[in-house]
Amino acid sequence: MMLRHQPDTSAFAGVALFERYDGHALAPLARHADRLVVAPGVTLAHEGRHAHEVVVIVSGEVTVSRHGQPVGRLGPGAVIGAREEMAGAAHDATYVAGSGVAALVLTGPSFRWAVQSLTGLGPQLGLGAAPR
Repeated sequence: MMLRHQPDTSAFAGVALFERYDGHALAPLARHADRLVVAPGVTLAHEGRHAHEVVVIVSGEVTVSRHGQPVGRLGPGAVIGAREEMAGAAHDATYVAGSGVAALVLTGPSFRWAVQSLTGLGPQLGLGAAPR
């Protein structure tokens, strides 16, 4: 009898971006995803630095600034670094956690895999599929 270990996909629970996908579809992505509680003041992405991961805000609020000046806030459901990761580009803003921030963090290569493999994810984010 062969037992198969099903990867823990609980990191995706409550993340609207991934609600349409079942555990089987998310299983390959699960080992490359971390659910984190982020301390206030922690920088999630730096303006001018290349993206190496994609951050989905699950709860809380993140301050967005450009050239050192606040330009807005992001809340639950916001995705940081998707376009930059797909384009191999630098962030055009700095994102700093406020209080109560929980986030789902995906490695860059795993995010590109997800855009290619999970039907509808790219268009849901306003992205095309990753180049093959």
